[in-house]
Amino acid sequence: MLCKVYCACCNGIEAVTVTIEVDITPGISFFLVGLPDSAVKESQQRIGSALSRYGYRIPGKRIVINMAPADMKKEGSSFDVAIAIGIICASGQVPQHTIPAERLTRFLIMGELALDGTLRDFSGALPIAARARELGFEGCIFPPQSAMECTEIDNLSVFAAKNIGEVIEILQAPEAATGKLASEISRHSENRNHTAGTFTAKQSEYDFAFVKGQKTAKQGLEIAAAGGHNILLSGSPGCGKTFLAKCLPSILPPLTKEEAIETGKIYSIAGHLPVTGGLMRQRPFRAPHHTATVQSLIGGGHSGLPGEISLAHNGVLYLDEFSEFPRHSLEILRQPLEDGIIQVTRVKNKYTYPASFMLAASMNPCPCGFLNEDNGRCICTSAAIARYLGHISGPILDRIDIHIYVHPVPAEDIINSGQEEASLAIAKRVLKAREIQYTRYKNEEFHTNARIPAPLLPVYCKTGIREQQYIKEIIRRLGLSARGYSRILKISRTIADLDGEDFISLSHISRAVQFRNLDRTLLQ
Repeated sequence: MLCKVYCACCNGIEAVTVTIEVDITPGISFFLVGLPDSAVKESQQRIGSALSRYGYRIPGKRIVINMAPADMKKEGSSFDVAIAIGIICASGQVPQHTIPAERLTRFLIMGELALDGTLRDFSGALPIAARARELGFEGCIFPPQSAMECTEIDNLSVFAAKNIGEVIEILQAPEAATGKLASEISRHSENRNHTAGTFTAKQSEYDFAFVKGQKTAKQGLEIAAAGGHNILLSGSPGCGKTFLAKCLPSILPPLTKEEAIETGKIYSIAGHLPVTGGLMRQRPFRAPHHTATVQSLIGGGHSGLPGEISLAHNGVLYLDEFSEFPRHSLEILRQPLEDGIIQVTRVKNKYTYPASFMLAASMNPCPCGFLNEDNGRCICTSAAIARYLGHISGPILDRIDIHIYVHPVPAEDIINSGQEEASLAIAKRVLKAREIQYTRYKNEEFHTNARIPAPLLPVYCKTGIREQQYIKEIIRRLGLSARGYSRILKISRTIADLDGEDFISLSHISRAVQFRNLDRTLLQ
């Protein structure tokens, strides 16, 4: 008898449906074909032990299992349950009228089997569930934690099965298994947690309320958050660059549902989604060390897992000690900063991940860090400074919208007991500016000022004759490139949005220029 069961695997962020075809005929043999890797080939032993715990078995007949499409390599152990269901249905161990063949075509089944029949979680449940909905599947049957990742996928019934027995029960009577729906389990869990009072508001450790002084830096970070602009903080050691950058997530708007699903797919593939289940709510903040390898940044490996650049999608990629990163590591940022994607190419495959992030970086102005201070503490030679800054190429620096020099905090500001503006107040202004942009760009493929393509700058960043003359003079004096000019216009657009104004005025442009003069300082 021939039986078909459906599962899937991930190729980058995209899920591909895999059809498990099980054919059982007289004879004694077991064939598993369709480019399975070692983990898939070992499924026979896991399935045999798991089925025996529930009164089923692998029959002593000629069993041929094909994993289609046969030209795509199948990796991992998450195909176990689908293969097991195919075997017991094809062999008639479950009466056909209880699990009709038509019903098997309505569900996508995934999970690794333990020897006692319990289901173990797998990576990539969220993109697989999203793909199942697109293809018109009625539902998915996943292990509990994997199912909880998919609670907010609309128009799809995601069941949480603890063992192979529960998988069979769900397939026999899906209408009676509503208690096993991940959405129901999540709702009951939230109700219990609210009743127990486990949800408490807590101020973040990194809040602008704890930052003394640094008015210019705070303004720059607010503009960066409001428009999605890249930002570079330069200054001497101890001036607060790192703390300021780590406060950035506290003023960013929450992820929209579409953004949460897209970012969640990446984290699901990497196995980094929160153990509580559901979609991510806060924008990611990734801060790799300057000794991180190129592969850890862009991703890869034998299975093409996403790297730090992709994990920062819709959030912030923070590079502390920016100039300490190897130059070739920084150069790989060019494509994602410009296109919002990163391509990972391997010998037999190519993976494309979304990588639309805000780049936040901090660095010292020279090896000792005191180049621009008036105390004469800098001991660096011109050659040493040139080597130090040489790690950052002009094209990379040109792709960073906002440049700020962070001065040490004066003593009077340090001991000042006055209350600084908290992140919550800044976040409200940022959210209001973002909402203006979402409305303005509702018919475009981008949603923030930082992503306005060059051909549309005249449309969304209109300026008058006085403003254009002023910008021409700025370009001439600072020697800005065409990209630098577009950055000034985009920053001006964001400042105008924060002020609630449609027209970009001379004041907005002059304020924007203040945040672009560090490239001139660094390159002198």
